[in-house]
Amino acid sequence: MHTDPRPHKCTTCSKSFKAYGALRAHQVVHTGAKDYMCFTCGIAFGRKGDLNKHQLVHTDFRPHKCTTCSKSFGRKGDLNKHQLVHTGIRAHKCTTCSKSFKLSRDLNRHKQVHTGIRAYKCQTCSKSFVLEYCLKKHQLVHTGARPHKCTTCSKSFALKSNLQKHQQVHSDSRPFQCSICKQSFKRNSHLKSHLQTQHQAKENQK
Repeated sequence: MHTDPRPHKCTTCSKSFKAYGALRAHQVVHTGAKDYMCFTCGIAFGRKGDLNKHQLVHTDFRPHKCTTCSKSFGRKGDLNKHQLVHTGIRAHKCTTCSKSFKLSRDLNRHKQVHTGIRAYKCQTCSKSFVLEYCLKKHQLVHTGARPHKCTTCSKSFALKSNLQKHQQVHSDSRPFQCSICKQSFKRNSHLKSHLQTQHQAKENQK
């Protein structure tokens, strides 16, 4: 007889966990309780671990450097995730649709889209979301906080991803190379646009 490896199930959404403590930590997402506050910028978090991760934003200590481009990171895990950008490997495939992902975490997050369940509710307004990540992004609308600051110029951003995109402006690194004409770009989105407008358009004209 097989035992369930994730016996602790959330009664609000479809997530399940190996440990009861992990379930308790997750349930904070649905209750909206935020007892852990950053004393540097005032942003509050429901979980202490999220606060600890966030506080790295306020320090310039980034010992983990990417050997392909000029980016550096405060945590080795963030570096490992970043390096997948350069490999392009998307080994985690959704069995419902054709999408594939670089990280298993991103695949698991994506699968919630197919359920249609909007279990993540904003405690400030009436909006609800399928993904926890979308709720967290939305909540910044109510706080107006921009905790992610560029160390080169005076700009600040609500989302870390937007800061990372912006920082490429200050770098001469062009890590995204076209496999057809070898032209390189600062951003992956620029490479994709190049492929569509230059090579795909020319292919269609043949």
